[in-house]
Amino acid sequence: MMKRTYKLLYIVGLVNLFAFQSCSDDILDTKPLNGYSDVAVFSDASLLRNYVNGAYGGLRTPFRDENTFTDGLSDNAYNQHGSAEAQIRRYNQGEVTRDNGESVTFNLWANAYYYIRRTNLFFEQIEGSPINEDELAVMEGEMHFLRAYNYFQLLKWYGGVPLINDTFELDQDSYAVERNSIDETVDFIVQELDLAISQLPGMNSVITGRASMEAAMALKGRTLLYAASPLFNDSNDQGKWQKAMEANRDVMNLESISLVDMSNWGAMFRGENNQEVIFEKQYSQQNNQGYGVNIWLFPNSNGGWATTTPTQSLVDSFELLSTGERPSESSNYDPQNPYQNRDPRFYETILYNGASFKDGTYDPYLDKDEPENAELAGLDSRISSISPHNATRTGYNFLKWSLPELGEFDGNTGRYIFFRKTEFYLNYAEAQIALGNEAEAKEAINEVRTSRGMPEVTSSGDELINDYRNETRVEFALEDHRFFDIRRWMIADEILDQPAMGVDVYKLSNGDFEYNYDFVTQQNRNWVERQYFLPIPFAEIQRSGGAIEQNPGYQQ
Repeated sequence: MMKRTYKLLYIVGLVNLFAFQSCSDDILDTKPLNGYSDVAVFSDASLLRNYVNGAYGGLRTPFRDENTFTDGLSDNAYNQHGSAEAQIRRYNQGEVTRDNGESVTFNLWANAYYYIRRTNLFFEQIEGSPINEDELAVMEGEMHFLRAYNYFQLLKWYGGVPLINDTFELDQDSYAVERNSIDETVDFIVQELDLAISQLPGMNSVITGRASMEAAMALKGRTLLYAASPLFNDSNDQGKWQKAMEANRDVMNLESISLVDMSNWGAMFRGENNQEVIFEKQYSQQNNQGYGVNIWLFPNSNGGWATTTPTQSLVDSFELLSTGERPSESSNYDPQNPYQNRDPRFYETILYNGASFKDGTYDPYLDKDEPENAELAGLDSRISSISPHNATRTGYNFLKWSLPELGEFDGNTGRYIFFRKTEFYLNYAEAQIALGNEAEAKEAINEVRTSRGMPEVTSSGDELINDYRNETRVEFALEDHRFFDIRRWMIADEILDQPAMGVDVYKLSNGDFEYNYDFVTQQNRNWVERQYFLPIPFAEIQRSGGAIEQNPGYQQ
């Protein structure tokens, strides 16, 4: 049961229905409403629809600003350039404090509570609205979904947070708030999503990019999986795993969507196939990503900045197609011919030496005899004659999400997928493993692997857990999963304390290549236990009069 309902005043500038204004970030702000009158906005269906549309601004994607893929916080990727590099490196080096944590989350706390304010104001103001009941019910469902989404983002980073679903009165004696527990935060999110599920139409009846019944079911499944995971479930409560299994099974069994086969897997990320997409954000020239995904991911020889690049560790997680073994496990793997006979997803995810890209070949090699000679090096190498400061530092680039048919500055269209059906097969499998039902887990995992053209898994026990975790890593690389998975499984001490490695590729005089796997991209990665949760912003603790309790390991 929830401890209490907290109240908060909203400073939603209704003139700026779509803008996030940093000057109004403080969750204890007490300025009055301004702009259009609340009567006008909440009594007119068109104005109210615009208001609800504005609330979708809380759905941040990694394509924005300076490229915020969380894979750079994990063993999947290395980030270079700009503030994103500095903020990610702060986490990688174990240097997060109470005063700088929001630089790592890109001000998530303020952003999430801003959009929570919008949804709360909506629910207060629509009471007695003359708008058509059916139309209003759909908008209510959207706002329940969006409020749940923002609370889930807070849960992922901070654990339990203050649950605020009403507004402060101007004469309120105190603006102090306290944190709710993890379980209370999860319960509130699930309650919101159950309401959304009951009010939202199916995805085939809504405009792409708006919440649907299936999207709410998907967020519920993911939330309950997180809630059952070790970071959020220190007692390993089996009842939580049961709830997670059931919620993810319900999404897995949806008939309105189905798994793509491998022939369409890469096309899905280019916006060319919708078969298993549940919820996405679409970009256009009007609703764009700023610079766009191509500039972040393209190689330097094609005008890109290689801001996020794959590590050797990620490359080594792609199994051999013929045996289903990882390179470190297989006698069939040749480290001097490393990119043959790999999981088909490898070729749709990674740009590697010799890969075709646009109208040419991806060439990150150095000359073996003269490794410092830029004229003999590949155009994608770190000493390239073309923008070497933008070249990969790992020997790889990401192909996934990029739009090769467009130019480097034209990638501000396309899509970002929040939920797709494959996730719920694997979420279901994880819950079944935790419940001791390995046969059911393997059936779900193998349905995914078969659709990707990979051999079935037959393992059990700890080996099955490792196989499952590797499957999620390969399937969801660069989809904002790996970093959060490492944390919720509480395996960061094994994973995030290792240097980020790449590959040195040397071209020999006979035209062959030599691969050196000792290349260190980033040496000083350092894991500290407190970073399982990020610190509550210290300014918010001060505004609460110390009522908000800080996460362990950070100074109150």
